[in-house]
Amino acid sequence: MEKEQDRVQVLDVLRGFALAGILVINAMSILAVKGSTPAFTIDLPFADRTLQDLILFFIESKFFTLFSLLFGIGFAIQIQSAERQGNAFLPRISRRMAGLLLFGLMHILLLWDGDILVIYAITGTLLIAFRKTSYTRIKKWVIGLLAVPGILVFLIFLYTLVARLSASGADTFAKSDVSLAQEFANTEATQKLLSNGFIEGISERVNTYLELSPLLFSRIPTVLAMFLIGLYLGRSNFIRELPQKIEILKKVRFWGLTIGFTLMFLIVSGTKFLPTVSALIAIIEDQYLAGPILCLGYASAMTLSFMRNPDRKIYGYFSKVGKMALTNYLSQSLVLTFLSYGWGIGLALKLDGFQVLGICALLYISQVILSGLWLSRFRYGPLEWLWRCITYWRIPSIRI
Repeated sequence: MEKEQDRVQVLDVLRGFALAGILVINAMSILAVKGSTPAFTIDLPFADRTLQDLILFFIESKFFTLFSLLFGIGFAIQIQSAERQGNAFLPRISRRMAGLLLFGLMHILLLWDGDILVIYAITGTLLIAFRKTSYTRIKKWVIGLLAVPGILVFLIFLYTLVARLSASGADTFAKSDVSLAQEFANTEATQKLLSNGFIEGISERVNTYLELSPLLFSRIPTVLAMFLIGLYLGRSNFIRELPQKIEILKKVRFWGLTIGFTLMFLIVSGTKFLPTVSALIAIIEDQYLAGPILCLGYASAMTLSFMRNPDRKIYGYFSKVGKMALTNYLSQSLVLTFLSYGWGIGLALKLDGFQVLGICALLYISQVILSGLWLSRFRYGPLEWLWRCITYWRIPSIRI
């Protein structure tokens, strides 16, 4: 029983860890920090630029991807649970995806247009088709979903460099560099959110989400790849036999961190020396290739560390937040948008990255404390409970 609890807890620990990274990225975006990625498009003091480089290097696209991996594992656990109980899987998982879609749409309408739940709901629906796929085919799909976009982005990156060798190409891309930098420096959308009330902000958020949807939906191949890896880990005996998988975890840790950090060094270096368009294309490679690789390194490193000493206090803190991942993810947006926009305190555009990091630390510590207090009395977080009601189409007991 103790080993079973440890296996469950390591997933909660990883969820809490992922939420810490997601919090930093979302806070920088919601509070519209000057120099949040891509920082290379504007002039910044050395300390602020260094901070944004470090966030790009260690956090951007890694923790969102880790969260996707864990979702895939949870999906596999749902399948196994339904099979054990003899319940029809498709109606249950369809309700679960519908519930997630509902949470995502409400997130966009009421709080923030940078939602990930809608993408998860769409990709989770696609994942249903893979639930009985062989491990060999899953492996081919994962490689294809990561390699094909990665290669395409790399070819586009090369084109942006080669095209500059001609006079006409150099002139065209020089204009594009200036235009792109101006676009990233444009704060008009945030200014509207500062001046609008809560109700007026709904239409603004919807319009912004629709404008960003091609960029947001471009994450689906990466998300599906991580979902499939998670599906494999959950369906196979990997999660159940972690003590026997230490050597594999060590290899994944070594290669994930080595290759991932090498790619990120090249990408961040590119933001220093490459023109704007080419540097931005390089950053997109973080989403499609470097981020997923580094995410696997992070997950393996954290799992190995947890297995060595599961009683460390930091893991207990991560676990509390991770057990209420949906509630904490959405409550982060609630607090950050209240701090940022006109219907709240209106701090957007007024803080630097270091001040926002301080807010993130305070918010996360608050979530650790509140999650612990809540879980001392209740089995599930409030939104997790509501999601279970939708999934199982009944009202389970929430009290311990």
